[in-house]
Parts: sequence; structure tokens; C-alpha cells
Amino acid sequence: MDSSNNELLNCNRRDFLKVAGIGAAALTLPGLIRNASAASVSNMNQEIVETDVLIIGGGVAGTFAALKAKKEGVDVTLADKGTVGKSGMSPWFGAYSVFEESSSVTRESYIETVSKAGEYLVYRDYLDMFMDDSNDRYQELVSWGAVEADKLGHGPKFREQVQKNGIRLIERTMITELLEKDGKVVGAVGFPMEEDKAIVIKAKAVVLCSGSGAFKPSGFPISPLTHDGDTMAYRVGAEISGKEFVDFHWTHWENPADVWGNWGRMWGEGLHYSTFRPGGNSGPPPVGQSLQAHSGEVPLFMGRGGGGGKKSGGSPKGGQPKGGSKGSPPGGKGKRSAGPGGKGPRIPPGTRSLDLPVVGGSTAGAGPHKCEGIFPKDARCSSNVPGLFAAGDALCTAGASYSGGVGSSSSGSAVQGGRAGMYAAEYAKKMKSAQISNVKIAEAKKRIFEPRSRSKGYSPQWVTQVMQGIMIPYYVTYVKKQDRLEAALANIEFLRDHFAPNLMAVDTHDLRRAQETKNMILNAEMKLRASLFRTESRGAHYREDFPEKDDKNWLAWVLISQDGDRMKLTKKPVPNEWRS
Repeated sequence: MDSSNNELLNCNRRDFLKVAGIGAAALTLPGLIRNASAASVSNMNQEIVETDVLIIGGGVAGTFAALKAKKEGVDVTLADKGTVGKSGMSPWFGAYSVFEESSSVTRESYIETVSKAGEYLVYRDYLDMFMDDSNDRYQELVSWGAVEADKLGHGPKFREQVQKNGIRLIERTMITELLEKDGKVVGAVGFPMEEDKAIVIKAKAVVLCSGSGAFKPSGFPISPLTHDGDTMAYRVGAEISGKEFVDFHWTHWENPADVWGNWGRMWGEGLHYSTFRPGGNSGPPPVGQSLQAHSGEVPLFMGRGGGGGKKSGGSPKGGQPKGGSKGSPPGGKGKRSAGPGGKGPRIPPGTRSLDLPVVGGSTAGAGPHKCEGIFPKDARCSSNVPGLFAAGDALCTAGASYSGGVGSSSSGSAVQGGRAGMYAAEYAKKMKSAQISNVKIAEAKKRIFEPRSRSKGYSPQWVTQVMQGIMIPYYVTYVKKQDRLEAALANIEFLRDHFAPNLMAVDTHDLRRAQETKNMILNAEMKLRASLFRTESRGAHYREDFPEKDDKNWLAWVLISQDGDRMKLTKKPVPNEWRS
């Protein structure tokens, strides 16, 4: 172990409690373990793959990116940490929204409604992209038979199309680092789940379709998404935005890990199709849900009634909380609904899910769809780093809150994925294959496999649990204030400096968790710093000490970039023509 870890072990118990904010039960350092099967990095096998375009992530965006890049006549490789069509949020692809212009729904009304719902932090060029392409992507899904896919989901149809079009698949492989040369992204490095081996992929262009992330909380099932793409992009100089905005999905308080009871229709047969309705499904998230708890009501009994003034589960006031939204979630009536992992709680017949007591924070650390991620340099899905593109929830385009309505997440990912694949292919055709030095590859391998070579270290599961305890409380992530944010940031910095460099992995499964833990710690820092930086409340970002919106100073995106060893935050004002 290095000197920083020895310092940690020798520190005074009381000082450790003050600095790390860890409970007494954890002071025995249960996460400190020994590795009986340490691997030698110098003897690590490696496999080299050469391609024109590398797609990282095999969900809706990744599938369309791969198909459209292949159509441009280039060699395409798709890498996924799990299985194409079944990883991340792909299994919950159950709705698709299409823009259709009519006498009541014009392009202008769509732009205005979505921009307003996103508090005008919406990248409007991507609204035009959605209006142009959403129906074409839907027709492709119809031609694949994906629309009529059974309750097992649409994933097999995606994988079938990828294989049918001769796209190289690298599955169950975690990509951990992007390779760069002369300021350009020229590939990536990762490892498979089954063996100690490096996968080196040399590419002329890389498209991140790696989704967003969360802090592995119980509740809405986003735990497989761990901010991998944002972390890789940040480390090669890409600008990241939207980290201050947080998702507001909720679950029933009796069983906060159950999602099927509220969103069971995601596992029904067929794809729910919707068209845009001005004002129909857009608007800011129910920030009032957290505010109600913060103003004195019992957090586990936050009434969010759907109407009629009905009291909810013992909430002192019951009924509709201030700032909440009326009506039931997509899918309609609340009923017992089973999905993978078990059955939901019993809900009385005729009772809507929103009439029941709920608990917030089921998506702690997640951002609303397309509200965080790589900030686009232009309308071609490209980052500020040449050779690096992004799409879907890995690209920040949608504003300060989820603003597109039912099905716009999946359809937006399909549209952006298709465009990103096409643009990346066009870029790749102009580029020559870069010669990456063996020294650079060896350095990347050393960084990736360090947890496997360490004889002593901390369990990534334990460090993740400590991080969850810091970040998941609603008064940190949802209702924010300077002193609480700074306290949380001090703890996250301690994890970053003392724990992340000393994680240990006894096998490749642990190695994946170690990499994910480091990614989540970096993104926790991003979220806290961005939340401190934006001194106003806007959309899905609420500051208790700055409760009002401040268009004069903060109608701007917050951009995060790496500046040496520190994190730099800057403002990028919204163009004047997009402000109303």
C-alpha cells in the first residue's frame, strides 16, 4: 500500500470520524481487505482491435449509431459492458414519441413548449434534429418488429439488427479509458468480465452512447449506469454539463426498492406510441415533494395525492404537495404489477399510485434524460475534443428538467444515435489510423489493472456504500444549501484522495466495481461543485439559500472541464435567440 493509505490507517479515530463522516460501526474499516490472488500487470495479456468507428454502449442510441455508421461504408465496432439491448436503461424502453406537425402542433409550438419546460437551457438544434428524424427512426423500429416485441423487451431485436449488418460486437467488456494522440481521441482500452486481459481498440472516431448514471441507490433500476462515459470524456478534456440537475423518480415507501408497482406497463406487450401534445407531458419535476419533507413533514410519508384532497399514509397535511404534479404516471391505474425481481406492494383496487405515500430519492445521482453529459460543440453530436462524439443520455441537450414528454427519451436517443453514427463515420473517412505507442498502452493498462495487482486495499462495495451515505440524503442531492454541499464535498474529496487510489479487486468482477466506484466518486464531485456554482434554483436544481430563478445571471449552462489536477467550472450563456 502507498503512503497515503498508511496515513489513513494511522490517523486518530476521532479525526477520522470528523473528516470522513463515517459512522462508528464503520470505524473498524470493514472495507480493508487482503488480496490472495493479485495479478501481475506486466504479464497481462492483451487483444488489439482496429476499426474506423467505435461505439461504446449498446442501448437505443448505440444501436442506431452503429447501424448508421455502418451504412456510411466504414468498419464499425460496438462495445458494451453487458449485452446489446439489455444493458442500462434499454430494458425499460417501453414508449416512443414522434413529432407530427399539424394545425395545432407546429414546429414553433414544439420548440416553445419544450424550451419553456427545460427552463430555456435547451440546445435548440437538437429539437430540430428530433422533429426531422423521430418518425423515420420509428418506422425502422416497425420494420424490425421491435414495436410488437413481447414483455421480455426489445433488446433481442436490437442485437439482431447489429449482427445482421456485420457490425463487430464486443460484449461483457468494460471500456474504462479513451486513448488520445495529438489532442484527438483515437481509441479506447478496457477489459472483459471473464479474464485478466486488456482489450485495446484503435479507432478513428469514438461515439459514447454509455448513458448517464446514478449512485446505485435502491428504487428506480438505474444502478447499472455509473457515469462511465462522462468520466472517460472528462479525463481527455471534454466539457461536461448539467451535473447540478437531478432526477425525481419516486417509489412507494413500503418497498422503496420496488419499481414495478408504479411503472409496470414498461413490461407490458408492445411499444407505447405517443405524439407530441403542447403542454401535455412537459414541465419541471416535483421539487415540492422534497420541500414538503424539508418543511417539517415526516420524509417517509410525503403525501403526493392525485386529487380529492385525500390524506396519504399519515402525512400531516396529505393531499397534493406544493409544487407537485397532478395525475398518475404513464401507465394509468395503480395495480399490483410483477416484473423481474418480484412483485410490487398490494395497492387497493381503484387507487392510483400517486394517492399513496411515496419516498423520493430512488434515482439519487441520476440526471433527467439528456440533461447532463458531454456538452456538444455543435449540432453534429461532437464534443470539444476531436474524434469524440456522443448521443442519448451521454449528451447534454435537453435543459434543466425532463421536458419532452412520454417516450421522448427513447426517441431522442434513437435520433441522436443515428446522427452521431453518421457524423462519426464522415469524420473517420477523413482520418488516417493513428499509431499509438506501446508505452501509452502500457500506461493505460497499469492504471486499469492496479486494483488487481494490489495486495492490500479497500473493497469497492464498501467504498460505494460510504459514498451512498454521503450523497443520497435528500437534503444533499435534492434540497441543497451551501453548508451541506460543502460538507458533502469535503467527504467526497476524502474518498477521492484516500480511498479511490487504494481500491482492491480480487477478480475481474471486482475490478469492474472498482472502476465504477471511482467513476461515481468523480461524478459526485462534479454534481456537488456544479450545485455550489449555480447560485439560483432552476428546473431540477433547488437551492434552499437561493430559492428563486435568476435569468439575469444564470440563463447559462455550467461547463465542467479538467484543468490539471483540479476541476474547472465556467458559464456558457444561452444564445439570445434561444432565450424566449
